[in-house]
Amino acid sequence: MKIAELRNHPFLLLVLKDGESDGYFSPEFIAKLKQQLIDMSLRIASDNLSIIYADQIKKGCEIVLGISNLGLLELCDNDADKAKEIIKTQGIVYCFRAGWAKYAQLKKVSPSFFEGISISTYALAINDTADISLMHANLMKESYKSAKLLDVYKSIAANYSANTLFIENDEDILTFELQRFLNSAIALLLIDSDKKVFTSSLYQALNTYLISIEKDVLLDKLQTCIVKLTEQLSIPTRNYLQEIELLDFSEFKSIIKQQTDITIFIQEILELPITLSVELNDDFEGGYDFHADDEDDIAYLRPDEV
Repeated sequence: MKIAELRNHPFLLLVLKDGESDGYFSPEFIAKLKQQLIDMSLRIASDNLSIIYADQIKKGCEIVLGISNLGLLELCDNDADKAKEIIKTQGIVYCFRAGWAKYAQLKKVSPSFFEGISISTYALAINDTADISLMHANLMKESYKSAKLLDVYKSIAANYSANTLFIENDEDILTFELQRFLNSAIALLLIDSDKKVFTSSLYQALNTYLISIEKDVLLDKLQTCIVKLTEQLSIPTRNYLQEIELLDFSEFKSIIKQQTDITIFIQEILELPITLSVELNDDFEGGYDFHADDEDDIAYLRPDEV
């Protein structure tokens, strides 16, 4: 009997019903197993939810069912007869531990991604037909993507970060900052610089170049620089950045194409030292903030009113 033939309930419950109906599991064994499930559910609810509320105890039961179901599927390779043997000889706790080991894989691959995955994600209701193995496999794929993003971010930042590096867990922030590093790398190549970080003179040279060269020539040079930078990257890094479309440089190209306020918009997409940002924007609080605190800065310069 294969799991593909049994899609009305979680696999674990079907195996238990099947084993109980054909006498493979004795009443005493089923009673013991139920008590173990209750004990595990209360422990999960106590450690991760709240045993004060009935719905949380129910959720604890569903989590235990889901994780045990995941473990059993892994152990028996979707074979119901083998599953019954595992439950009878090894016990339900053994199945739960196997499922928990798979759940813990997420943390080993990417701790930051794991933090965002609630254990309740693995909950299964008694009539739930969801494929929990497929769900876990998809989470593992996302976990590997998260780990790869962090690795690539650190690799690129090692060369192009102009400021103290604070590692964020937010993937959107990491992606945003990674694009800024890459934009800066391209911008420096545009002015034929071999430096990795902008200085005031290099930034001025970039601005002069951007406003003095025709748009079509700029775009051609930009494409040449993209090819040059891409060739410098390792193949895994290059493939990953192409996959998440960070080597398209669409925002950089858009700024060049519109040719309006190019010196204003260009600094918003680059990784610039804080000291240079302050110099460019007279931002007395430090760091470029799109002029959000300009009035406060001006007030800071004014004498107190009497």
